[in-house]
Amino acid sequence: MILKITNMKTKFLIPLHQVALFALLVGLLSCSKENAAPIPLQQSASTIDALKVAPGTYTVLRFIDTGEDQTSEFNGYTFVFKAGGTLIARTRNGSVFTGSWRLNSAQTVMTINISGTKALKDLDDDNWHVVNITSLRISLQKPGPDRVVFVMQ
Repeated sequence: MILKITNMKTKFLIPLHQVALFALLVGLLSCSKENAAPIPLQQSASTIDALKVAPGTYTVLRFIDTGEDQTSEFNGYTFVFKAGGTLIARTRNGSVFTGSWRLNSAQTVMTINISGTKALKDLDDDNWHVVNITSLRISLQKPGPDRVVFVMQ
């Protein structure tokens, strides 16, 4: 059975109710959490670098040099990224080499300065473009196919 409403006030209130319901739904659906304060990674007052790179011990998950997968060059290596910009590499035979790392002010380019082995020389003195940095992973790439991915142990 269809109810026919002939009262003028009622005819006006039904569409107004629908408009109010629609406006409420749009308002609720347009809310977002983008304005929520981000949870910072481990922060250090000494450098801006610590805002993005979590200090700790990393290994190389992937290393692509001139388009070739050379990850195996870093088997047994560990890298300690320190908050002050110090980088310590330990090779599979226990040799230790100290260098440095630095992010530019825009945190889009990481410079790694370290040497001592052929594998370390492949990382050295390159301006790596930051692909992604999380609390557990550092992904860097140079123009072309070169790429390195460090993961926290």
